[in-house]
Amino acid sequence: MCFRWLLFVFFLISSQAIAQKTGQALIDSLVREIPKATNDTIKGRLIKRVADEYYFINIDRALEYSRVGLKHVTGMKWKRGIAVFNFNIGRAYSDKGNYDSSMFFYNRSLALHREANDQWNIATALNNMGVVAQNIASNYPEANRYYFEALKIGQTLKDKHLTALGYDNISQIYLVQKNYSKALDYALRSLKLRQQQNDTPERNAAREVGNSLVGIANIYTQMGQGNKAKAYYLKAISNHTQVGNKEGLANTYSKLSILFGKNYPRKIEYALKSKQLWDEINPMNSEAIINIGNLGIAYLDRVRYDSLHLPKAGQSFSAPQRADLIQAEKYLQEAIRLSTQKGERDPKSYYTGVLAELQALKGDYKNAYQNFRYYQEIQDSLYSQESKNKIAAEEGKHEIELRDKEIELNKLALENQRKQRIGLLIGLGLLLVIGGLLYWQNLSRKRTNTTLLHLNAELDEANKIKAKFFAILSHDLRSPVANLISFLNLQKEAPELLTPEMTEANQKRITASAEALLENMEAMLLWSKGQMQAFKPQVKTIEVSELFTYIQKFFDGTTGVQFRFDNPYSLHVVTDEDYLKTIMQNLTSNAVKALKNKPNASIHWEARQEENQIILAITDNGAGVSEQQLNALYTNEASIGTKTGLGLHLIRDLAQAISCKIAVKSTTNTGTEFQLVFTNA
Repeated sequence: MCFRWLLFVFFLISSQAIAQKTGQALIDSLVREIPKATNDTIKGRLIKRVADEYYFINIDRALEYSRVGLKHVTGMKWKRGIAVFNFNIGRAYSDKGNYDSSMFFYNRSLALHREANDQWNIATALNNMGVVAQNIASNYPEANRYYFEALKIGQTLKDKHLTALGYDNISQIYLVQKNYSKALDYALRSLKLRQQQNDTPERNAAREVGNSLVGIANIYTQMGQGNKAKAYYLKAISNHTQVGNKEGLANTYSKLSILFGKNYPRKIEYALKSKQLWDEINPMNSEAIINIGNLGIAYLDRVRYDSLHLPKAGQSFSAPQRADLIQAEKYLQEAIRLSTQKGERDPKSYYTGVLAELQALKGDYKNAYQNFRYYQEIQDSLYSQESKNKIAAEEGKHEIELRDKEIELNKLALENQRKQRIGLLIGLGLLLVIGGLLYWQNLSRKRTNTTLLHLNAELDEANKIKAKFFAILSHDLRSPVANLISFLNLQKEAPELLTPEMTEANQKRITASAEALLENMEAMLLWSKGQMQAFKPQVKTIEVSELFTYIQKFFDGTTGVQFRFDNPYSLHVVTDEDYLKTIMQNLTSNAVKALKNKPNASIHWEARQEENQIILAITDNGAGVSEQQLNALYTNEASIGTKTGLGLHLIRDLAQAISCKIAVKSTTNTGTEFQLVFTNA
C-alpha cells in the first residue's frame, strides 16, 4: 500500500512537471516517459500526446508518431485508440495538403466513433472534415453542414472546447462569404468560451485563445479596420510565444504582414518571419503557401506602385527593382508549384494571374498572355454555373453506376442477412422459452420456500404455546388434586378425629372440590381444543362478576384464608376468557401459598375503573414479594416444574398475549397487590 502511494505521488509530481513545459521541451519530456509506461494504454496515450504537440512544431514528426501510435493500438485491438490515431493521421495529411488521404482516415475514424457512440470524438472528426471540404473544392455549404452538426453535439454535451471550435469554424465560412457581422459575432463567441477554459493534458487554453485572437484580427483586416486587427494580432503573438506554438506564430506573422500596406520593408519582414517558421514545421500548409504568394506580391508591389521610380518606355529597371522582381517571381513560382502539388486550383490560378501581371510589367507579353488565359480558364471552371452543372452531372452519373453495383451486392448481402436473421430469431425464441421456464421455476421455488418458512414459523410458535399449555395444566390441576388427596387421607387415617358433622362437611367440601376440578378440566380441555388451530387468543366481552365467581368456586376448598370479591360497578373487560382465568388462578394460587400459616390470612379481589382503564387487583396481607422474585415478570429465566408451578413468567407471557399490563405494589410484612390493567378500546 505504501509503495502504491509513493508511486502515485511520483506520477503526480511528474505530471505536474511535464504540464509546466511547452513546445519541444514538453515533447522531449513526454518522449522520455514512453519507455517507462507501465501498461500499453498509458503508452498509447503518451504517443498521442507527443503527436498532438508536434502538430504545432513539425508536421512530419506528428505524422510519424501518429503512425507509430496506430500500429501500437492496433496490436492491442483497442478500437477507441485505433479511431483516435486514424483521426491524427487524417489531420496530418490535411495540414500537408493531401486532402484525399486526409478524408479517407477521417471517415475511418468517424465510423469507429459512431460505432462506439463517442459523441465528443464524432464532433471533433466532423469539424476537421469540414475544414477538408472547405479547402479541397471550396464546398462551403458542405463544410457548414459538418460544422453545424459538430456544433450541435458540442452544445448538447455542454462542452466549451467543442462549442468554441464550432463557432470558430462557422466564423471562417461567413468571412469567406464577406458576411463580416456574422463572422465577427461567431468569432467573439468562440473567444469568450476559450477564455473560460483551463489547461488539460490534451489542450492548451492559451494556444486556443491565441487562435481565436488571430481569427478576430483577420476579420477586422477584411473589414478595413487595421488598428483593431493589429491589436488582436499582437495579443495573439503574446499567447503563441508563451506556449511555444510555432504554427500559431507563423500564421499570425503572415496575416500581420498584410496590415503594413505600402510599408514594404515591414510587410516583407513579417512575411519572411512567417516563412521561416512554416519551413520548420510544415511548408505544405495552405497558410504557408498563401504567405509565400503574398511575399511575392509584396516584392512586386514595391516595384509597380513606386510611381516615382517606375521606368518609362525605353528605360530599364534599376538594380534594386530588378532584384525585387526576381524575388517576386521566385516566390510566385514557388506558391504556384506548391499549390499544384497540393491540388489547390484556386490559389494556383490566383498567383498565376499575379505572375502574368509581373511578366507584362517586364515586357514578357507572350508568357503573360498565356498565364492570364490560364487564370481566366481556371476561374471560369471554378465559378461558372455551367461548369458546376457538368461536374455535378458527371459525378451523378458515376454515382449511379456505383450505386447500381452496390444495389446488386446489397441484395446478396440482404438475402444472407435474412437467413441469418431467421436463424437468430429461432435461437432467440428457444432462449426465451428456456429463460421463461427457468424464471417460472425460480418463482415457484421462491413461493414454496416462502410458504415453508411461514409454516415453520407457525409450527415453532405452536410448539412454544403447547409447552406453556401443558405447564398450565400441571400448575392449575395440582392444587385441587392436592386438596382432594388431603381430605381423603384425613378421612382414611384419622376418622376418629372427625365428628359426624365434620365428616358430612368434609364430604361436601370433597364433592365441591371434585366438581370444581371437573369443571376446570372440562374448561381447559375445551380451551385446548379451540387453541389447537392457531393457539391465538379469542377476544370477547367478559363480565368481571363471572370471573370472580369462577375464582371463588375454584378455591372453595382452601382453608385458613378469607376471600373477598368487590365489583361495585358491575364492570366488564374485552379479552380472552381462558387466558385471563389462567392468570387470575395463578395469582390467587401464589397468594394462597404466600399466606400459608399466616394468622388472619385474607385475599381481596377488586374491580375498579380509572379514566379509560379497567383494573383487576388482587391484594393479600402476606410477607410481601422480593425484587428477585419479581424478576420473573421481566426475564425468561423462571423455571417450570410440577411441584413449583409455572410461576410469574407464565403470568407475564399470557398477559402479553392478551395485551394486559401487570403492575405490582409490594411492602415487606404488609402484603402485595398485583394489578391487571386493561385499556378500553
